[in-house]
Amino acid sequence: MRPLDLIGCGALNVDLIYRLPRSSALWEELGPPGAEQGMTAALRDHVDTALSGVEAVRSGGGQAANTVVAMARLGYRSAMIGRVGADDDGRFVIAEMAPAEARLVRRDGRTGRVYVLLDEDGERRNLVWPGANDAFSPLDVPRRPPRTRFALFASFVGDAPLEGQLSLLQRLPAETEIAFDPGEIYVRKGVKRVLPILQRCSYLFATERELEILCGLSLPEALEFVLGAGVNLVVCKMGSRGARLVGRRVDLYVPPMPTDVVDVTGAGDVFAAGFLAGLLEQVGLEGAGRLGAWAASRGIAGIGRTTYPDAVAWRSRLAVERGN
Repeated sequence: MRPLDLIGCGALNVDLIYRLPRSSALWEELGPPGAEQGMTAALRDHVDTALSGVEAVRSGGGQAANTVVAMARLGYRSAMIGRVGADDDGRFVIAEMAPAEARLVRRDGRTGRVYVLLDEDGERRNLVWPGANDAFSPLDVPRRPPRTRFALFASFVGDAPLEGQLSLLQRLPAETEIAFDPGEIYVRKGVKRVLPILQRCSYLFATERELEILCGLSLPEALEFVLGAGVNLVVCKMGSRGARLVGRRVDLYVPPMPTDVVDVTGAGDVFAAGFLAGLLEQVGLEGAGRLGAWAASRGIAGIGRTTYPDAVAWRSRLAVERGN
C-alpha cells in the first residue's frame, strides 16, 4: 500500500461555533482571545443555558483533525487516529473528515464538544468538553501503524490519552518525521510531560505565549530550550503578525497574507497543513512558510472548515510559488 503523507493523533470534536456581541456577559467569565480551557459538567450546563437563544454553526474540529482534513483537501493522503462517540455527533465528525481516512478512529461513548465563542473581530475562546477523547489509550493505537511521511500530535484534555500518543510515537518508524502542536492545554502540563515528543520532534508549532508557558521561560530562552531538547525547527505562530521559523541555523520571518477575517479557529492548523504540504513538494522552508500562510488566509475567510482550500486552488498557488 502506498504510504500516507500524514497521520494525525489528537482530540476529535464537534465544534459548536457561536458569534457573540461584545455586550455578552460570557466574555467577563472567559480568558483572553485565543484562550482554551477544559469544561466541568457545571460549566457546560452554565454555558448551555447562556447560549440557549443563540444559533450555532456545527463543524468537525480538533487541532490534528483540522490539519488532516486540510491536507486531504489539498490532495494528499492523510488519516486520523483517535476516538469519537457512537452517536450522531460522532457520525457527523467522521463525515466531516472526508476525504481524509477515518478507519483508525474508534467509536464509543459520547463525542467530545468544543464551544467556539467568536467575538465581533473573529477572535475566539474555546471551551472543551472531552467526552470520548478522554478514553483514548494505547489500546486504540494499531500495533503496526501505516507508513507515513509525517505524524502530527496535538492535545487531549485528560492525562491518560497522552500515554496512547506516546505508544504511537514508539511504534512509528524512525523515518517518520514528527510534528507537534501542543496547544494551550498541553503546554500547561509542563515540559516534562511532553518531553518524549519534543526529543523526536522535527517541527514544533506553537505560539509565543505557548512556548513561554511550556518552558516557564522568556521566549528567547524557551526557543533555545526546545531546540536543545531535540526539536529541529520551531514554527512560532504569531497570528496577524505572521510566523517565525526558528532552528539552530535558521531564523526566517513569514508575513501574513491579507484576508477578510471571519473565523480564526483552526488558522494554525491550516497553516500546518500548507507548511507540511510545501515540504512534501520540496519548496524549501521559506516557500513552505509562504504556502502555510496562504492556506491559513483561505481557512480564516469562512466559518469552521467551509473555506479550506481545495486541490485545484493549491496546485495553482504551488505553481506561483515555483515561479511557473
